[in-house]
Amino acid sequence: MPMVKRISALFFPAILVPAVAMFCLNCGAHKSGAGADGHAFTYSNPIVDRYLADPFILHRPPWYYMYATGRALDGRFIQIYRSSDLVTWELVRGAVTRGVENAWNRKNFWAPEVMEIDGIYHLYYTASTDGTPANTGNRVGLAVSDSPGGPFEDRGVVVPHASLDGSPFRDTDGTLYLYYTIEHGNSDGLIAGRIYVDRLVSPEEVAGDPVPLITHHGWQEGPCVILRNGIYYLTYSTGNWKDETYRVRWATGKSATGPFKEQGTLMESTAEVRGPGHHSIFTGPGGQDWMVYHGWDPEFTARYPRIDPLHVDRNGLSVNGPTTGQQTFRF
Repeated sequence: MPMVKRISALFFPAILVPAVAMFCLNCGAHKSGAGADGHAFTYSNPIVDRYLADPFILHRPPWYYMYATGRALDGRFIQIYRSSDLVTWELVRGAVTRGVENAWNRKNFWAPEVMEIDGIYHLYYTASTDGTPANTGNRVGLAVSDSPGGPFEDRGVVVPHASLDGSPFRDTDGTLYLYYTIEHGNSDGLIAGRIYVDRLVSPEEVAGDPVPLITHHGWQEGPCVILRNGIYYLTYSTGNWKDETYRVRWATGKSATGPFKEQGTLMESTAEVRGPGHHSIFTGPGGQDWMVYHGWDPEFTARYPRIDPLHVDRNGLSVNGPTTGQQTFRF
C-alpha cells in the first residue's frame, strides 16, 4: 500500500473542486457493493488511502457520506467524500469556509459529525480562533446545509466554553443531546479531557447544564452514543492519539444522561494498525451497525479511515478489529 507521508491535509494546495466530485479514491479496489449478492459484503481497509482523521459516516441512500478532519483541495475545511458501496470513494468538497478575521472558526477544524434535523443537515465540528495558545480556543460549533454533500453555512458556537468533539444524539422522545469533551482552558472550570453531555434547547444552543459522564481516565474524547434494546451505549477514545495507547472503550447506561458504567476496551492497537479510535457508528450493509474509525500505519506516518462491523448482543459490544486488507462480512 502506498504510504502517505505525515503531512496534514491543512497543507494541501487550494484547488477548486466542482460540485460534482472529480477525485476517485480506491477506484481499483475489489468491489462487491454493499450487500451486492444479498449475503456478503467485501471491503478493504483502509477504505481510502489518504490521511483522513476523525471520520464520520452518514448513510443517505444511495450514498454514504464520510466527513473527516482537515482541509480539502478546494480550500474549505472538513473534507467530504461519498461512496455508493463503501469501497470506491470520491471527494465531493470541503464543508465549511474559514471565518473572517476574529471569527470563532479560524483554525483546527476537527471532529465533524452530521445529523439531519427537520430536513436540514447540521454539521457539528470543532474549531478555534486565531492567536490562542495551544488548543485553548477550541469550541464546538455548527454549520448547516440542505444537502449532506454541502457546502455548509456556519452558524457559530454551540458550546460556549472550551470544548471539542461534539456528537449529537436524538433520544426516543425527540430530545436532542450533545456529547463533547472539555478542552484546555475551560472558562467554566470544567476539567480538560472529560466527557460531558448537555441538552440541546435548539440545534444551535445547549441548555448550559453539562453533566459529567466519563472522567476517570487521564484523557477521554470522541464520544458517541447509540441506543439498542433499551440500553444506552457510550463509546469513546482514551490515551494519546499520537501513539499505540489510543483505543476505544465502551460504557452502558439507562438514560441518555447516564450514569454510565465502563465495561471495557472495544478496540486497541495491533501490529498493523496503531492507535485506532475517534470513531462513529452508522448503519451499513445488512442493516448492521458499523464502526468507522481512524488508525495509524505501523510507522505512524498517517491516520487512515477504516470500517468494521459492530456487534451488539446480550454480552454488550464487540468488533473484530482493527482490520487491514480485504475483509468479507456475511449476512
